[in-house]
Amino acid sequence: MTDREHELLATATDRFERRLSEEAAKLRDGDSAIRLEIANLRVDMAEQFAAARIHTEAQHHELLKWALVFWVGQSAAVAGIVTALT
Repeated sequence: MTDREHELLATATDRFERRLSEEAAKLRDGDSAIRLEIANLRVDMAEQFAAARIHTEAQHHELLKWALVFWVGQSAAVAGIVTALT
């Protein structure tokens, strides 16, 4: 190789390394933006799961209340039938 070819190769190598460094920096910036977005999604999901949990607990309490009313009513009806038959 001639000196000119070595010089061109060195210049091309320098340009490639500079470009590679720039692109790697862009990827790091994009990576941090993605990490931030994922963190925000985790916070949103935690809030939504908490709201769903509260709603489910409220429904569970409502169901238990009506189950108790049903069983008290059934017990009173059975007690009335037993009393009427004796």
